[in-house]
Amino acid sequence: MPTDINIEMIITVAGYFGIFALMVANGALSFPSSQVLYVVTGYFIAQEKLLLIPVLLAGALGNTVGNIILYELARKYGKSFIIKLKLFPSRELEKVEMAFQKKGAWFIFIGKLLPAIKVFVPIPAGLGKMHRGFFALLMFIASFIWALGFIALGYFFGGTFKVFGLYALIPIAIAIIVVALFYRYLNSNEILNELKKEE
Repeated sequence: MPTDINIEMIITVAGYFGIFALMVANGALSFPSSQVLYVVTGYFIAQEKLLLIPVLLAGALGNTVGNIILYELARKYGKSFIIKLKLFPSRELEKVEMAFQKKGAWFIFIGKLLPAIKVFVPIPAGLGKMHRGFFALLMFIASFIWALGFIALGYFFGGTFKVFGLYALIPIAIAIIVVALFYRYLNSNEILNELKKEE
């Protein structure tokens, strides 16, 4: 099974705490890849080296903690501080902030389930001072769903990647379409015109 050997080694050595710590880092910094981590854990679960529920809880809680860290940084220090970190493109931050202002909690929850978008969502929530408890709940639920999906991939297909075949293209195609639609919205006239008004 081709995986990131560092992630696999950390999970092997540190177990559930390693999963928690890695997902805290992912929630705050978008690194390491949660997709790779969960596929690895799914494979380990299939091999009876890990248990599903502890993996789900460790991953979802860790990611939520990481998201809360990023949320609190944005809430306390503002957008200029986040931009100075140079972790996220400033123009994309402006777009997701505007989208949050227009769509609110729905944008935060759905965005958290989308690759390339999920990393940004704690920032506009923090800047907009979204209720802390509600934000944490949304992040945990979305993180749990995200984890379950990729763990399932690792569980059923991790040992024999070739088994994916054409079936692997279905969720990939759906994800690409949804992400494309989200990016289209972020670059729509509705968002861009509002940004121009603020310039």
